[in-house]
Amino acid sequence: MTSEEIRLEFYKRRKELTFSSVARRLGVSRQAVSYVIDRAFVSRRIMEAVADALGKDKRYVFPEYYMKKPSQ
Repeated sequence: MTSEEIRLEFYKRRKELTFSSVARRLGVSRQAVSYVIDRAFVSRRIMEAVADALGKDKRYVFPEYYMKKPSQ
């Protein structure tokens, strides 16, 4: 998913799901969640929490990090 698609999903569920709610659950800032969604910062823990909050597989939400071919 692109960052815009993720933000749209959060917006659609804004009564039950916010960046702040994910951040509180993890003990991080709302900005940290936003940075990960925008791909400005990498945190496996936050990526997994965002995917879980959306009810989607982490490989679908962040394919560029989870679908890489192993280095040789």
